[in-house]
Amino acid sequence: MKILPTALLAVALLAGPSTAFAGSREKISLPVTATGVDFADPDAVARFRADAARQIAAACNPGDRIGADLAPDFKCRREMAASIEPKVRQLVLSATGNKARMATY
Repeated sequence: MKILPTALLAVALLAGPSTAFAGSREKISLPVTATGVDFADPDAVARFRADAARQIAAACNPGDRIGADLAPDFKCRREMAASIEPKVRQLVLSATGNKARMATY
């Protein structure tokens, strides 16, 4: 019974764009969806994080921008990954019924 509210919460929280600011550079946003992800399953969460990391790497790749060098933008990747992590932790805790408390400090 908790699966449907958890799925709806996942869609609501992660459907909004995750953003990262890179100093004076352009703002980058990336919509991340969690449709079909079982946040109570650690393997599914790991796959979700890996998929998000691939999408983040593609969004932060400056090679397709005018006047940009071809070096990967690791700062952008770190900031975007950090921006979605609190939402992922919240979804994991709500899916597991707060049975396993995760350190937030």
